[in-house]
Formats: sequence, C-alpha cells, structure tokens
Amino acid sequence: MPKSVTFDTENVMENVMELFWRKGYNGTSMQELVNATGLNRSSLYNTYGDKFSLFEQALKHYQNKQNQALKKTFGQAQSPKNAIISLFRGIGSDILEGDNKGCMISACTAELSNESDRIRDFLVTNKDRLVASFQALIEGAQALGEIERSKDSKSLALFLFSSLQGLRLTAMIEPRVEGIVDNILENL
Repeated sequence: MPKSVTFDTENVMENVMELFWRKGYNGTSMQELVNATGLNRSSLYNTYGDKFSLFEQALKHYQNKQNQALKKTFGQAQSPKNAIISLFRGIGSDILEGDNKGCMISACTAELSNESDRIRDFLVTNKDRLVASFQALIEGAQALGEIERSKDSKSLALFLFSSLQGLRLTAMIEPRVEGIVDNILENL
C-alpha cells in the first residue's frame, strides 16, 4: 500500500515555484529544492517524479495563478479595451513597486523552449490561449468602437502578447517602465 502524503502539497508547490521562478530550471539544484520544501529527496521523487517533472508542475501551478489573476482583471473591467489597459497598467504598477521577478513563463521561454518539446508545447499552448483572449477583447472593443475596426485583431493580439512578454523580461533589469506601458497602449 502506498504511503499517503503527510505534507502540505500546496505550500510545497508554492515554494518550488518560487525557487524555479527565481533561479530557472538549470540554475536550481536538487539540494535547493530539498531545502526549499523541507522534504527529503525520496519524498520529492516519490510525489513529483524527477526534477524536470517537478519543474513542469511548478510551471503549471504558476500558469494557473496567472490565469486566475487575468480572469479577475478582465472580469472587473468596464469594457474590453479597459481590460487590456488595466492589465498593462497593473503590471507596470507592480514593476514600479519593486516586483522585478519577471514572468516565470517568459523566463522559461528564454531558457528552455529549444531544449524540450514538452516545454515548447506547453509554451505554445499558453501563447495561443493568451493571444485568443487578447483577440476576443480586441474584437469586443472593435464592436464597441473602442478600437479601430481597420486594425487586424490577430496581429494586434500577438503584438500585445509579445509586448507583455517583453515587458516582464525587461522589468527584471529595468524597473522604469512607465513609458513602455504608454507606448504599448498607444497601439490600441
């Protein structure tokens, strides 16, 4: 009979996510994961598999948290265009307040997208979902006259995705992003 899990899996995954987010996959050792979780190696391996599997689970955990935050931001907006503006202004504000960790998914794209088909598939699916969300908001804003109908919604959605990724990466080394956010939003 398998042993039951006797630790707080949510807390462990949060600690693992934070460590991978801060140091990346290649920069994180198994010993650091042991230290961050308070678990021994065998518990980590038995529960989560190898380091790569643990990283994938941490990446999905991060994605779920980000998706919840996006839904909240988009749900509170008064219009489709306002949802996009709120997202970028909120991220800009977070960066100005010292949140310079960047985005775990953006960092993963830079670090691992060419090293693992599984990670690449995850990243492409994540991109496709976010671009589709932006495209739906853009088309909604176009229907309301908030964004010019002459703008290609798919291209503009991909621009917003690229801008979001770039903004989060830039924030890791440059906290003064006010002008960047303004320039992104001027393209709506």
